[in-house]
Amino acid sequence: MHGDIMKISRLRMATDGTGVSTLVAFHGCPLRCKFCINDQCHDERTSYSDVSRNYTPEALIKVLKKDDIYFRMTGGGIVFGGGEPILHAEFIHEVCRLADPAWKKRIETSLYGDWRSFQVLVNDIDEWIIDIKDMNPGIYKKYTQVSNSAVIRNLKMLRKRVHPKQIWIRLPHIPGYNTDEDVVRSRDLLYTLGFTRIEEFTYEYSRFVSTKPHEPRMLEIPGLLLKNTGLEKKDE
Repeated sequence: MHGDIMKISRLRMATDGTGVSTLVAFHGCPLRCKFCINDQCHDERTSYSDVSRNYTPEALIKVLKKDDIYFRMTGGGIVFGGGEPILHAEFIHEVCRLADPAWKKRIETSLYGDWRSFQVLVNDIDEWIIDIKDMNPGIYKKYTQVSNSAVIRNLKMLRKRVHPKQIWIRLPHIPGYNTDEDVVRSRDLLYTLGFTRIEEFTYEYSRFVSTKPHEPRMLEIPGLLLKNTGLEKKDE
């Protein structure tokens, strides 16, 4: 078993939840977002010079162990991202099986895909970081080129199986695609579905302009790209 890994980013702080984390970013994504921060994930020819494209789970664990002390001391761990990491669910499941139980396992996902792939990871992942785009079907399709019906279905399934405190939803204000009122409607709908951790932020799309358009880029979330306006519904 091998994982098609695009980038491994170590020693990340305050971008993927609590503590120091290592991001494992995979190739492949079914969405075609206008302001995709990692558009190179769609090009299988793209990789970073310091990364082997075809890690085994065992080889990846050896890399992750380099930061074991930081994970333990700060409550951090592994973050699986991309691209859409759920395309590699079986590989991620095996990595989680081999990983130290003290490490936190998080996944950054659009929640777009077959529920059976997500179900593989329900008992492995400590925190689900979900980039929801917008709950309005028309806005979602205009921005991503795909329907959000699977996303909404998977949200409901995940809510039944995972405690809401383990689900962190990121809800963007996307210039030219949704309005503040659209975001409020999305947020309210998410509340009615039982989600309490909802973070609003704004895409600063001018940062997507590159003087080297063919050079692979890995931008941080939310530090370099997103302006955080964070909201979390308080428990009644």
